[in-house]
Amino acid sequence: MSDEQNYTDLAVDAVLAAVEHEHDFGGWLASVLAMAAAELGSSYALIAGRPGSWGATLVSQLTQGTVGGCDDYLDHYRRRRPYRHDREDEPQ
Repeated sequence: MSDEQNYTDLAVDAVLAAVEHEHDFGGWLASVLAMAAAELGSSYALIAGRPGSWGATLVSQLTQGTVGGCDDYLDHYRRRRPYRHDREDEPQ
């Protein structure tokens, strides 16, 4: 399985679990995007790869609706543990 398939499969599983358990799925998803943006340093970082696409526009709207149009509340969504993309505890 490629890395892309692996993280996509994990993301689908996480979304399905959240749909089942979260009363406010949209709010949960907005918070997750806000936390990812906080780790990256800006909400724009989420869409930098294709900023003009329709998907990027919707991601931007959802994220900025949570953290503010100028990332005013981005710091509120920083996690206590840093993101490590090369985790040693994950199988290769």
